[in-house]
Amino acid sequence: MDGDLAGAVVVQSSTGAQGLDELVWSDARSQATAIREGSVTALDLTNAFLDRIATFNETLRAYVTVDVAGARAAAVRCDEMLRTGDPKRLPPFHGVTISVKDAVDVEGMPTTHSCKVLADNVAIRDDLVVRRFRDAGFIVLGKTNVPEFCTSMTSSELNGICRNPWDLERTPGGSSGGAASALAAALCAVSHGTDGAGSVRVPAAFCGLVGLKPTRGAGFDAEESNPYYGTSVDGVLTRSVADAVAMQAVLTGTAVDMTEAVRDPGTLRIAVSTVAPFGDVDSECAAAALEVGERLAELGHDVEAATPNWNAILVAATGPMSAPGLAAMIREDQIDQLEPRNRPLLRLLASLTVVEHAAWVSLVRRASAEFLEFWNDIDVLVTPTAGMTAPSVAWAPWDQTPKAHLESFRSFANFCQPFNLSGQPALSLPRARSRSGLPIGVQLAGRRNDELTLFRLAAQLEAATDPLSVAPPTAMRQRF
Repeated sequence: MDGDLAGAVVVQSSTGAQGLDELVWSDARSQATAIREGSVTALDLTNAFLDRIATFNETLRAYVTVDVAGARAAAVRCDEMLRTGDPKRLPPFHGVTISVKDAVDVEGMPTTHSCKVLADNVAIRDDLVVRRFRDAGFIVLGKTNVPEFCTSMTSSELNGICRNPWDLERTPGGSSGGAASALAAALCAVSHGTDGAGSVRVPAAFCGLVGLKPTRGAGFDAEESNPYYGTSVDGVLTRSVADAVAMQAVLTGTAVDMTEAVRDPGTLRIAVSTVAPFGDVDSECAAAALEVGERLAELGHDVEAATPNWNAILVAATGPMSAPGLAAMIREDQIDQLEPRNRPLLRLLASLTVVEHAAWVSLVRRASAEFLEFWNDIDVLVTPTAGMTAPSVAWAPWDQTPKAHLESFRSFANFCQPFNLSGQPALSLPRARSRSGLPIGVQLAGRRNDELTLFRLAAQLEAATDPLSVAPPTAMRQRF
């Protein structure tokens, strides 16, 4: 395992430096096609990403572990398989790179959750979701940064401050902040994330990416791969809706008909709301959601202003629902070694009894049933993804007080959190730029197990809109 990237090569390829410089900014499906057609080798492309990591990661702190040798070896194997086998029989993302969030296990790499207590916790096997990535042909480049136990914006005492490529003085969000920073700066082709209260969707919104939170439990037995199993699911951050569609199939271990998945959705009933369940909503974020509603009406959908009953249980239950998974990761006598903002939370969760947890589960089920009735009359709800654009890296520091932690958390996850408790799929799309040039995301939320409607609507919206720049200005420089 190579934590030091000093030996990463400057890429020389038959495609030329300019070709690789452009290809790293394309979506994963385009990169897979380039490898399969022989216009670039998996090793060339892997080395291009490793070289970018060597250049930018010291500033961004997007990755906390990088497996240089392992990634190169995997790329060599991919190229050999392509030379000696039938390209049509290879997996869909053969030779394409992916980053994995430091909240799941990758064999031979530390799984720290950015917690000092777990700094030497080296995984002995791949989690199910990582096995599925490898089965799909992906090359794992390394593990991306998270806040301690994935509870806030991405900074920690152990792994430092993660920065947003669009503005280095701002956070990429959390808790999949490292994942978003890595993909936004073209340090991988796809990023894995986990989403327990907006942890994929908020970073996607802050960094100008597509962020998918699938239906809870889809394709997993007892959500095997995710320790925050009460509310959290494995998701992905991508550059395109088509990539998100293809990655949903990878996550769930199923096949996908891309033509069917992105065909015209027909006329849908769509509600638009800028009323958050809690916290303030920035006017530019609200305007982005309203603009999407107007565009969807122009495309022929039945659009109305309507807000679901934001049941308080679907906010308050996030911690208790995650208690068994979180409390099992450390011993009670280790809680004092945690960051100040997390100590009260872990003490509370560790003290929760089986009976108390069961009571919370019952409350969530009843609240979810009531919440889901809103979708009896609509197909999709459109909201801002977050009530704010990316704040300063100093806005939610790792050493903040528990009270400040709670207040900041509720300010950025306000539109996302209820869908983790209800189990519904939700998709964040990059839809606008703020006056200061920061990305703004808009969220589409659908019925349980109906990602297909979200994908079709998102693909229609993407095709009908002038594309936004995928490259942050700072990340286009040779060095920060």
